[in-house]
Amino acid sequence: MAPSERIVLGAIGIGPRGRYVLDHMVSEPDVQFVAICDVQRHRREAVKAMADAKYGNKDCAMYRDFRELLARSDIDAVLVATGDHWHTLASIMAAKAGKDVYSEKPCGITIAQCQILAETMYRYGRVFQAGTQRRSVPNFQF
Repeated sequence: MAPSERIVLGAIGIGPRGRYVLDHMVSEPDVQFVAICDVQRHRREAVKAMADAKYGNKDCAMYRDFRELLARSDIDAVLVATGDHWHTLASIMAAKAGKDVYSEKPCGITIAQCQILAETMYRYGRVFQAGTQRRSVPNFQF
């Protein structure tokens, strides 16, 4: 596949839910996963091992600070699966860095955060999707 027809993806904060989503993203033929950022070393290393095995190389970069990942000009989009209180900030900073975003829920902790997030995505012309799976399952509604 030509590089112009791929989505180059990075991920910020990969716990169990993020890993589940990431596994589905990297199974798509037009996605090339290149970088993981997580404050927990064992999570970074596990995701890097998965990516390196999938692509047959050692190219997946690891970061502890998501600003370093966002500074990469080759990354088109990011998966944000941090703790809830980081979703808004990481998504806003990604948009300002020219990245499209898939963020786990909640998009923000307050309505004001969500409004700022929406305004930022609009202002920077970025694509944003929030993961809202399982919201209609009774135990999650409760």
